Amino acid sequence: MTKFTRSLSGVAFAAMTLMASGQAMAQTVSWWYEALTPEQQKLLDDKLVGGFAASHPGVTLELEYRGNAVENQQRLALMSGGGPDIINSNGPATALATAKAGQLLALDDYAAKLGWDKRLIPMFLSLGKVDGVLYSIPKNYEAMGLFYNADIFAAKGWTAPKTVAEMEALADTMLAEGMTPFVAGNAGFRPANEQFFTVALNQLAGPAAIREALAGTRPWTDPVFVEAMTRFKAWYDKGYYGKDYFSTSTIDAFAGMVTGKTGMAPQGTWAFSWVKDYFDPAGANAAFTSIPVAEGVPYPLFPIGVGSALSINAKSANPDAAAQVIDYIFSGDFYGAVVPQWQGEWNVPLADLSGIAMQGEVTPLYKEATTMIADAIADGSYGYTTWTFWPPRSEQYIISGVEELWLNKATPEQFLAGLQEIFAGELAEGSVPPLP
Repeated sequence: MTKFTRSLSGVAFAAMTLMASGQAMAQTVSWWYEALTPEQQKLLDDKLVGGFAASHPGVTLELEYRGNAVENQQRLALMSGGGPDIINSNGPATALATAKAGQLLALDDYAAKLGWDKRLIPMFLSLGKVDGVLYSIPKNYEAMGLFYNADIFAAKGWTAPKTVAEMEALADTMLAEGMTPFVAGNAGFRPANEQFFTVALNQLAGPAAIREALAGTRPWTDPVFVEAMTRFKAWYDKGYYGKDYFSTSTIDAFAGMVTGKTGMAPQGTWAFSWVKDYFDPAGANAAFTSIPVAEGVPYPLFPIGVGSALSINAKSANPDAAAQVIDYIFSGDFYGAVVPQWQGEWNVPLADLSGIAMQGEVTPLYKEATTMIADAIADGSYGYTTWTFWPPRSEQYIISGVEELWLNKATPEQFLAGLQEIFAGELAEGSVPPLP
């Protein structure tokens, strides 16, 4: 057992105030889950289903693995008045639309009774509010940073770039040596496009301009965004994202960093699981730092987001029991059990991790990265990810629009004009997620 003593804020870790299990005797809570590997399913069966059952006799969690179609299945079930008790959505923007349709239960009373308003990082908790009412809780939070192979960088005398100018110089050197500069590819996962859009927009335009645009006080057609998209397009044209972007998966490209086929990965913290899968078996050393930024943009900078949010079905027959399951996710017991085994995925936004007993080893790189990100968030040095802060139709437009931009079917001006038109409509109808 080790102690992971990172502290995200001065908020003390509140004592668990779970409901008495006797209040929910013989109840079942259903939760539909996405596709996982057999190893990941076993981990959740043991640590989540088993761990919850051990501390909540009389309440059974049924975790049903439904594959990649789970989001559509859940949406259709909710529309017909059915669906699981716990609704797992792809972040605040998706949850916002579901809440507006009247399909989610308000969570404010549970947040107060169970202490979520004190135990979770306030900024992330606020993202789940719709018109001031809490409807979703982040299951995890993510940050985009720069992964690279520390061994190869050391051998070649390279240092991690801090500025866009340094990054472009290094990328040109990598190209000259036959390496693909960026770990990138959207084979099997087209939304990868928005991850690279997110990084480039934050690097080049900066979070202040993005925040103004999300608030509706600066149009997406502003010159600062046109300049950013022009440079983003130039990176694709130069080959920074590789010649086989559309036939390569990002995971395969990430594995290429071990051998030096690819150079550096602007990726989310979920990639720590890939470090374990590819770097560790090869005995290679990965490193992680802030994304490089353009002149005038603050450094370090980590675009943040919520990859998954939890809510309770408005039609649930067991809402109190469902709240107990969500509460267990935010317990030190579950955090200490799951994080050492699945780093990067279960980055639950607990406000204070001091004193949590970790049931396994957390790698020094993961500790270093989470501390770095926590410090940056506390200092306000964070940016905005499309899948958390953009409304749904705008997000979908970006995912397809990146390809239009890169493949010369739209100029930066045309691409951004289309985004502005869709975003303005969603802003007017109140579909833009809240800003922290």
